[in-house]
Amino acid sequence: MTEFNRLKSPGAMVFALLFAGCATTTSQYVSTYQSSGQSPTETINSFAYEGQRRELAQIIEETPEQKPVFLKDVDNKKVDFWVNYFSKRDKARFERFLKNGAKYRATIQKIFDDYGLPQELFYVGLIESGYYLGAKSHAGAVGPWQFVRATAKRYGLNVQSGLDERRSIVKSTQAAALYFQDLYNIFGNWELALSAYNAGEYGVVRRIRKAKTRDYYELSAKKVLPKETRHYVPKVLAAMKIMENPLRYNIRVPKIKEDLYENIKEVTLKSGVDINTLARKTGVSKAVIQKLNPDLLWRRIPRVRKGYTLYLPTKSTRIIESINESSRNVASNDEGATYKVRRGDNLISIAKRYNIGLSDLMKENNIRRSNHIRIGQTLSIPGAGEVAPTETYRVKRGDNLYELARRYHTSISKILKLNNLSKRTIYVGQRLQVPRIEKSFYTVRPGDYLLKIAKKHGTTVSELKKLNSINSKIYPGQKLVVNIN
Repeated sequence: MTEFNRLKSPGAMVFALLFAGCATTTSQYVSTYQSSGQSPTETINSFAYEGQRRELAQIIEETPEQKPVFLKDVDNKKVDFWVNYFSKRDKARFERFLKNGAKYRATIQKIFDDYGLPQELFYVGLIESGYYLGAKSHAGAVGPWQFVRATAKRYGLNVQSGLDERRSIVKSTQAAALYFQDLYNIFGNWELALSAYNAGEYGVVRRIRKAKTRDYYELSAKKVLPKETRHYVPKVLAAMKIMENPLRYNIRVPKIKEDLYENIKEVTLKSGVDINTLARKTGVSKAVIQKLNPDLLWRRIPRVRKGYTLYLPTKSTRIIESINESSRNVASNDEGATYKVRRGDNLISIAKRYNIGLSDLMKENNIRRSNHIRIGQTLSIPGAGEVAPTETYRVKRGDNLYELARRYHTSISKILKLNNLSKRTIYVGQRLQVPRIEKSFYTVRPGDYLLKIAKKHGTTVSELKKLNSINSKIYPGQKLVVNIN
């Protein structure tokens, strides 16, 4: 139960209504502001039952060029009630929430803008949690956007022992952006989208069909929507109205000198590491690490299957290099400098692979004849020189060195050198050493687009298209190659 649901005063019931509400539902819909040619009413009415969610996802295809208008300014008694409540009855608490949200406002609005969403969605988080990162509702919803565990996981947030990414302002806002995209795609306007964020999309769909109207205020007047939901949009509108003219309502707007997340670097840790060790190796204090990463619940960063995203100040490249080194050290399997012989290997190719001399390799492994190795044999690599891994490729009909070089992102001269060839002639069945390709993959999420993915992985849209032989269209669940080593 959150701080704002424990009130004992006569106004407790009203205030519980003020800050109740959480994103308790899940969704699999896709894309940003996409439409199908059908109106939202036709789309919703085409649903015979709730199980037809996938059909909706298939309907959504095109993206309009302009953002739709956010909540319409209306003359509504509920809005007036909440303006009065925020600015008078519970002014001190509202100002505390504003002060809390001001620390993250620039970051939050930038994320929404990156996702093609209205920046005014910032006020929804203000109503949900007052931007207390550790806020927890009686229903188990956690964080600034009040996600329950199931919804959090569906939108890519990691919730496990020692880690709850619902508490991260950056990660949870990115997940909220995806959810808001889905809700807008379903309902076509923000009044209903926010109602669904509060009450669940299928609860709202059922009530629309029952009342035979898609007008939020008509649904509210008929009391078809739950009481909390009937007040939800007016609360957001009230907060916006106050902030448009805070002097009129005698509200103090806090001034933040610097955005906490303005100058940060995103680093991926491949394995667990103690925060004290991390602080010592990076030169970043433990307090700063914990402040930038409030989703860390333990003194040790736990191991995350696909790697944990850590935020650090961008003070110098030394810090970034150090943290990456820490990640590699922790993730190391301590196998040492050894190599297991595979089919097609010979001592010359292995020596070239590790940039060492043939005689040194033979001496290290007590081998007297250069051809005296067997498949599966483990060799010790002296000096552990710079590794240049290769793999064996068997030439097929139609192959040529130009195509092979392009396929393995290398040059013809490199292939010739790896195989000690003086001519460019190759033949079917010939075994060649080629650079081993290590590909990094990314699974497309709802709301993703190529520019966003390219920026996240430090590449370009044209490079992504080239690596994956695609045009601009991508879809959720699609695996993209984002890097090749």
